[in-house]
Amino acid sequence: MKIIGLDIGGANTKITILEGEKYKIDTHYLPMWKMKDRLVEVLKNYDADYVALVMTAELSDCYKTKKEGVEDIIDKVTSVFDNVYIFDVNGKFLTPEEAKKRYLEVSASNWMATAEFIKRFVSNNCILVDMGSTTTDIIPIKEGRVLAKKTDLDRLMNNQLLYLGALRTPLHFLARKIIFRGKLTNVASEYFAITADINYLLGKVKNYSCETPDGGGKDREGCLIRLSRVVCGDIEMIKEEELYSLAKEFYKKLVEMVREEVKIISESYGLEEVVTVGLGEEILKEALREYKIKSIKELYDESVSLAMPSFSVAKLLKLTLLS
Repeated sequence: MKIIGLDIGGANTKITILEGEKYKIDTHYLPMWKMKDRLVEVLKNYDADYVALVMTAELSDCYKTKKEGVEDIIDKVTSVFDNVYIFDVNGKFLTPEEAKKRYLEVSASNWMATAEFIKRFVSNNCILVDMGSTTTDIIPIKEGRVLAKKTDLDRLMNNQLLYLGALRTPLHFLARKIIFRGKLTNVASEYFAITADINYLLGKVKNYSCETPDGGGKDREGCLIRLSRVVCGDIEMIKEEELYSLAKEFYKKLVEMVREEVKIISESYGLEEVVTVGLGEEILKEALREYKIKSIKELYDESVSLAMPSFSVAKLLKLTLLS
Protein backbone atom coordinates (compact mmCIF):
# COMPACT_ATOMS: atom_id res chain seq x y z
CA MET A 1 0.00 0.00 0.00
CA LYS A 2 1.44 3.32 -1.10
CA ILE A 3 0.24 6.46 0.68
CA ILE A 4 1.11 10.06 -0.10
CA GLY A 5 0.85 12.77 2.52
CA LEU A 6 0.35 16.22 0.99
CA ASP A 7 0.88 19.49 2.84
CA ILE A 8 -0.01 22.29 0.42
CA GLY A 9 1.14 25.57 1.89
CA GLY A 10 1.13 29.07 0.52
CA ALA A 11 4.85 28.97 -0.30
CA ASN A 12 5.84 25.28 -0.18
CA THR A 13 4.23 21.98 -1.10
CA LYS A 14 5.62 19.07 0.91
CA ILE A 15 5.08 15.47 -0.10
CA THR A 16 5.71 12.33 1.93
CA ILE A 17 5.64 9.01 0.06
CA LEU A 18 4.96 6.20 2.53
CA GLU A 19 5.33 2.51 1.66
CA GLY A 20 5.35 0.16 4.62
CA GLU A 21 7.85 1.59 7.10
CA LYS A 22 9.87 3.31 4.39
CA TYR A 23 9.33 6.95 3.49
CA LYS A 24 10.66 9.57 1.11
CA ILE A 25 10.04 13.28 1.45
CA ASP A 26 10.07 15.92 -1.29
CA THR A 27 9.66 19.68 -0.97
CA HIS A 28 8.65 21.97 -3.84
CA TYR A 29 8.90 25.74 -3.56
CA LEU A 30 5.57 26.64 -5.11
CA PRO A 31 4.28 30.11 -4.17
CA MET A 32 0.56 29.62 -4.72
CA TRP A 33 -0.21 33.32 -4.99
CA LYS A 34 1.46 33.35 -8.38
CA MET A 35 1.92 29.69 -9.38
CA LYS A 36 -1.22 27.88 -8.17
CA ASP A 37 -1.85 26.38 -11.59
CA ARG A 38 1.54 24.62 -11.46
CA LEU A 39 0.33 22.46 -8.58
CA VAL A 40 -1.24 19.87 -10.87
CA GLU A 41 1.95 19.71 -12.93
CA VAL A 42 3.97 18.93 -9.79
CA LEU A 43 1.51 16.33 -8.49
CA LYS A 44 1.45 14.44 -11.79
CA ASN A 45 4.99 13.25 -11.02
CA TYR A 46 3.60 11.02 -8.24
CA ASP A 47 1.28 8.04 -7.90
CA ALA A 48 -0.36 6.48 -4.86
CA ASP A 49 -3.11 4.15 -3.70
CA TYR A 50 -4.30 6.71 -1.16
CA VAL A 51 -3.66 10.41 -0.57
CA ALA A 52 -3.91 12.27 2.74
CA LEU A 53 -4.20 16.04 2.34
CA VAL A 54 -3.72 19.04 4.60
CA MET A 55 -3.47 22.64 3.45
CA THR A 56 -2.80 26.23 4.40
CA ALA A 57 -2.68 27.64 0.87
CA GLU A 58 -6.38 28.53 0.97
CA LEU A 59 -5.28 31.75 2.72
CA SER A 60 -3.14 32.80 -0.26
CA ASP A 61 -4.23 36.07 -1.79
CA CYS A 62 -4.88 34.40 -5.13
CA TYR A 63 -8.18 33.34 -3.54
CA LYS A 64 -10.91 35.77 -2.48
CA THR A 65 -12.20 33.46 0.25
CA LYS A 66 -11.14 30.33 2.08
CA LYS A 67 -14.06 28.49 0.52
CA GLU A 68 -12.74 29.28 -2.95
CA GLY A 69 -9.23 28.22 -1.94
CA VAL A 70 -10.28 24.92 -0.35
CA GLU A 71 -12.42 23.98 -3.34
CA ASP A 72 -9.72 24.82 -5.87
CA ILE A 73 -7.01 22.90 -3.99
CA ILE A 74 -9.23 19.84 -3.57
CA ASP A 75 -10.21 19.96 -7.25
CA LYS A 76 -6.57 20.12 -8.30
CA VAL A 77 -5.55 17.20 -6.07
CA THR A 78 -8.53 15.00 -7.06
CA SER A 79 -7.86 15.68 -10.75
CA VAL A 80 -4.60 13.75 -10.28
CA PHE A 81 -5.36 11.18 -7.57
CA ASP A 82 -8.17 8.84 -6.56
CA ASN A 83 -8.92 7.98 -2.92
CA VAL A 84 -8.14 11.42 -1.49
CA TYR A 85 -8.89 12.08 2.19
CA ILE A 86 -8.65 15.53 3.77
CA PHE A 87 -7.67 15.88 7.43
CA ASP A 88 -9.64 18.44 9.45
CA VAL A 89 -9.05 20.51 12.57
CA ASN A 90 -11.08 18.01 14.61
CA GLY A 91 -8.58 15.24 13.88
CA LYS A 92 -10.75 13.39 11.36
CA PHE A 93 -10.48 12.47 7.69
CA LEU A 94 -13.16 13.76 5.32
CA THR A 95 -13.99 12.87 1.74
CA PRO A 96 -13.53 15.64 -0.85
CA GLU A 97 -17.29 16.22 -0.92
CA GLU A 98 -17.48 16.48 2.87
CA ALA A 99 -14.43 18.73 3.01
CA LYS A 100 -15.93 21.20 0.52
CA LYS A 101 -19.10 21.45 2.60
CA ARG A 102 -17.09 21.90 5.80
CA TYR A 103 -14.36 24.02 4.26
CA LEU A 104 -13.51 25.95 7.43
CA GLU A 105 -12.76 22.67 9.19
CA VAL A 106 -10.07 21.73 6.65
CA SER A 107 -8.64 25.24 6.32
CA ALA A 108 -5.15 25.46 7.85
CA SER A 109 -5.45 21.98 9.31
CA ASN A 110 -1.81 20.94 8.92
CA TRP A 111 -0.89 21.79 12.53
CA MET A 112 -3.57 19.39 13.78
CA ALA A 113 -2.04 16.50 11.81
CA THR A 114 1.31 17.17 13.51
CA ALA A 115 -0.33 17.54 16.93
CA GLU A 116 -2.25 14.27 16.57
CA PHE A 117 0.95 12.46 15.63
CA ILE A 118 2.90 14.03 18.50
CA LYS A 119 0.31 13.15 21.14
CA ARG A 120 0.20 9.51 20.00
CA PHE A 121 3.88 8.83 19.42
CA VAL A 122 6.04 11.47 21.14
CA SER A 123 4.42 13.14 24.16
CA ASN A 124 0.89 13.58 25.47
CA ASN A 125 1.82 16.47 27.79
CA CYS A 126 3.78 19.12 25.92
CA ILE A 127 3.79 22.28 23.89
CA LEU A 128 4.29 21.52 20.20
CA VAL A 129 6.31 24.36 18.68
CA ASP A 130 6.71 24.19 14.91
CA MET A 131 8.68 26.97 13.20
CA GLY A 132 8.49 26.86 9.44
CA SER A 133 9.53 29.36 6.81
CA THR A 134 6.58 31.67 7.52
CA THR A 135 4.85 30.89 10.82
CA THR A 136 5.32 29.32 14.24
CA ASP A 137 2.60 27.08 15.69
CA ILE A 138 2.44 26.88 19.49
CA ILE A 139 0.08 24.03 20.35
CA PRO A 140 -0.77 22.91 23.90
CA ILE A 141 -1.26 19.15 24.33
CA LYS A 142 -2.35 18.06 27.80
CA GLU A 143 -3.27 14.57 29.00
CA GLY A 144 -3.51 13.43 25.40
CA ARG A 145 -5.83 16.23 24.32
CA VAL A 146 -4.96 18.87 21.74
CA LEU A 147 -6.22 22.07 23.37
CA ALA A 148 -5.53 24.62 20.65
CA LYS A 149 -8.24 26.76 19.09
CA LYS A 150 -9.49 25.52 15.73
CA THR A 151 -9.05 28.50 13.37
CA ASP A 152 -5.97 30.57 12.57
CA LEU A 153 -7.86 33.68 13.63
CA ASP A 154 -8.62 32.21 17.06
CA ARG A 155 -5.08 30.85 17.40
CA LEU A 156 -3.65 34.28 16.62
CA MET A 157 -5.90 35.72 19.33
CA ASN A 158 -4.75 33.13 21.87
CA ASN A 159 -0.94 33.09 21.45
CA GLN A 160 -1.07 29.75 19.59
CA LEU A 161 -0.02 31.10 16.19
CA LEU A 162 2.80 33.54 15.58
CA TYR A 163 3.26 34.86 12.06
CA LEU A 164 7.01 34.64 12.37
CA GLY A 165 9.12 32.14 10.45
CA ALA A 166 12.75 31.27 9.86
CA LEU A 167 12.81 32.63 6.31
CA ARG A 168 10.00 34.79 4.99
CA THR A 169 9.21 37.28 7.78
CA PRO A 170 10.11 40.93 6.99
CA LEU A 171 12.61 42.24 9.53
CA HIS A 172 10.51 45.29 10.36
CA PHE A 173 7.97 42.88 11.90
CA LEU A 174 10.52 42.04 14.59
CA ALA A 175 11.13 45.57 15.82
CA ARG A 176 10.15 49.19 15.14
CA LYS A 177 13.44 50.29 16.67
CA ILE A 178 16.76 48.43 16.91
CA ILE A 179 20.14 49.07 18.56
CA PHE A 180 22.58 50.26 15.87
CA ARG A 181 25.94 51.92 16.59
CA GLY A 182 24.93 52.01 20.24
CA LYS A 183 21.80 54.05 19.58
CA LEU A 184 18.14 53.01 19.49
CA THR A 185 17.39 53.48 15.80
CA ASN A 186 14.19 53.54 13.78
CA VAL A 187 13.71 50.67 11.33
CA ALA A 188 12.50 51.19 7.78
CA SER A 189 9.10 49.54 7.40
CA GLU A 190 9.79 48.42 3.85
CA TYR A 191 10.18 44.94 2.39
CA PHE A 192 13.97 45.31 2.34
CA ALA A 193 15.13 42.19 4.19
CA ILE A 194 13.67 39.05 5.75
CA THR A 195 14.51 36.59 8.51
CA ALA A 196 16.28 34.39 5.95
CA ASP A 197 18.89 37.13 5.59
CA ILE A 198 19.82 37.25 9.29
CA ASN A 199 19.44 33.52 9.88
CA TYR A 200 21.65 32.68 6.90
CA LEU A 201 24.30 35.20 7.97
CA LEU A 202 24.31 33.83 11.52
CA GLY A 203 24.30 30.18 10.46
CA LYS A 204 20.86 29.42 11.89
CA VAL A 205 19.55 28.01 8.60
CA LYS A 206 21.52 26.30 5.85
CA ASN A 207 19.14 26.65 2.95
CA TYR A 208 17.85 30.04 1.76
CA SER A 209 15.00 28.41 -0.12
CA CYS A 210 12.58 31.31 -0.63
CA GLU A 211 12.75 34.30 -2.93
CA THR A 212 14.79 37.32 -1.87
CA PRO A 213 13.02 40.66 -1.40
CA ASP A 214 15.15 42.40 -4.03
CA GLY A 215 15.59 39.47 -6.43
CA GLY A 216 19.30 39.51 -5.55
CA GLY A 217 21.67 36.80 -4.44
CA LYS A 218 21.15 34.36 -1.59
CA ASP A 219 24.82 34.44 -0.61
CA ARG A 220 26.49 36.34 2.22
CA GLU A 221 26.95 39.52 0.18
CA GLY A 222 23.31 39.53 -0.92
CA CYS A 223 22.15 39.19 2.68
CA LEU A 224 24.44 42.03 3.82
CA ILE A 225 23.20 44.31 1.03
CA ARG A 226 19.56 43.73 2.01
CA LEU A 227 20.25 44.10 5.73
CA SER A 228 21.97 47.47 5.19
CA ARG A 229 18.78 48.85 3.62
CA VAL A 230 16.74 48.17 6.77
CA VAL A 231 18.47 51.19 8.38
CA CYS A 232 18.44 53.07 5.06
CA GLY A 233 22.13 52.48 4.39
CA ASP A 234 24.25 50.42 2.03
CA ILE A 235 27.40 48.28 2.21
CA GLU A 236 29.62 51.29 1.50
CA MET A 237 28.14 53.26 4.41
CA ILE A 238 28.06 50.42 6.94
CA LYS A 239 30.94 48.11 7.85
CA GLU A 240 30.48 44.35 7.62
CA GLU A 241 31.03 43.85 11.35
CA GLU A 242 28.32 46.44 12.03
CA LEU A 243 25.91 44.55 9.82
CA TYR A 244 26.63 41.29 11.63
CA SER A 245 25.98 43.13 14.90
CA LEU A 246 22.70 44.39 13.45
CA ALA A 247 21.75 40.85 12.40
CA LYS A 248 22.38 39.67 15.98
CA GLU A 249 20.13 42.43 17.34
CA PHE A 250 17.29 41.37 15.05
CA TYR A 251 17.89 37.72 15.97
CA LYS A 252 17.53 38.60 19.66
CA LYS A 253 14.12 40.12 18.87
CA LEU A 254 13.09 36.97 16.99
CA VAL A 255 14.09 34.74 19.91
CA GLU A 256 12.36 37.03 22.44
CA MET A 257 9.09 36.95 20.50
CA VAL A 258 9.03 33.15 20.38
CA ARG A 259 10.01 32.84 24.05
CA GLU A 260 7.30 35.28 25.14
CA GLU A 261 4.53 33.45 23.27
CA VAL A 262 5.58 30.01 24.53
CA LYS A 263 5.83 31.30 28.10
CA ILE A 264 2.19 32.41 27.95
CA ILE A 265 1.08 28.94 26.82
CA SER A 266 3.33 27.21 29.35
CA GLU A 267 1.91 29.21 32.25
CA SER A 268 -1.69 28.97 31.00
CA TYR A 269 -1.67 25.16 30.69
CA GLY A 270 0.99 24.15 33.20
CA LEU A 271 3.23 22.53 30.57
CA GLU A 272 7.03 22.37 30.85
CA GLU A 273 7.97 20.05 27.98
CA VAL A 274 8.40 21.32 24.44
CA VAL A 275 8.49 19.29 21.22
CA THR A 276 10.38 21.22 18.54
CA VAL A 277 9.63 20.79 14.85
CA GLY A 278 10.41 22.49 11.56
CA LEU A 279 12.94 24.49 9.62
CA GLY A 280 13.61 26.64 12.67
CA GLU A 281 14.30 23.81 15.13
CA GLU A 282 17.77 25.09 16.03
CA ILE A 283 16.34 28.56 16.63
CA LEU A 284 13.64 27.08 18.86
CA LYS A 285 16.21 25.14 20.89
CA GLU A 286 18.05 28.38 21.62
CA ALA A 287 14.88 30.32 22.40
CA LEU A 288 13.39 27.63 24.66
CA ARG A 289 16.44 26.19 26.41
CA GLU A 290 14.83 26.54 29.85
CA TYR A 291 12.26 23.89 28.91
CA LYS A 292 12.66 20.14 28.61
CA ILE A 293 12.96 19.68 24.83
CA LYS A 294 12.24 16.75 22.56
CA SER A 295 13.47 17.34 19.02
CA ILE A 296 11.76 15.69 16.06
CA LYS A 297 14.98 16.08 14.08
CA GLU A 298 16.77 14.01 16.72
CA LEU A 299 13.96 11.49 17.28
CA TYR A 300 13.43 10.90 13.53
CA ASP A 301 15.53 12.90 11.08
CA GLU A 302 15.81 16.35 9.54
CA SER A 303 13.62 15.53 6.54
CA VAL A 304 10.73 14.54 8.83
CA SER A 305 11.14 17.68 10.92
CA LEU A 306 11.07 19.86 7.81
CA ALA A 307 7.89 18.24 6.48
CA MET A 308 6.16 17.10 9.65
CA PRO A 309 2.52 17.72 8.63
CA SER A 310 2.85 15.71 5.40
CA PHE A 311 4.67 12.91 7.24
CA SER A 312 2.12 12.94 10.08
CA VAL A 313 -0.98 12.93 7.88
CA ALA A 314 0.39 10.03 5.82
CA LYS A 315 1.05 8.03 8.99
CA LEU A 316 -2.39 8.90 10.41
CA LEU A 317 -4.17 7.79 7.23
CA LYS A 318 -2.27 4.51 7.31
CA LEU A 319 -3.45 3.91 10.88
CA THR A 320 -7.01 4.75 9.91
CA LEU A 321 -7.00 2.42 6.91
CA LEU A 322 -5.56 -0.46 8.95
CA SER A 323 -7.91 -0.04 11.90
